[in-house]
Amino acid sequence: LRIAGAGVMIVLLALMLAPGGTIEAEEIIWDKAAHFIAFGLILWSLGVLFRRLPRLAAAVLAVAIGAAVEVVQAYVGRDPSWGDLLADTLGVATALLIWGAWRRFRPREAFQTSNTR
Repeated sequence: LRIAGAGVMIVLLALMLAPGGTIEAEEIIWDKAAHFIAFGLILWSLGVLFRRLPRLAAAVLAVAIGAAVEVVQAYVGRDPSWGDLLADTLGVATALLIWGAWRRFRPREAFQTSNTR
């Protein structure tokens, strides 16, 4: 899972930081949906890469990555956007809620490894 998490993180960051053009008005909803999903996946990646990192700290880090991406985009020919950062934050918040619910309702045995039994 850690390799998958690292792969997801690398691919998403590369896509967000690659030089690109502007987005047409009719494509904005898909852009925001992509940010929402991408940052949910970034939170997941942080969770599998840094398992001891508290969920809230991982969420704050994911939003900070989103803010950093928006700053860097201004230097690579892309348009930084507060709307993108909002979509990133909402994606992280939704993923955080799903993560918490999943942890709460998953059977306790699922968290044990062969070393802890």
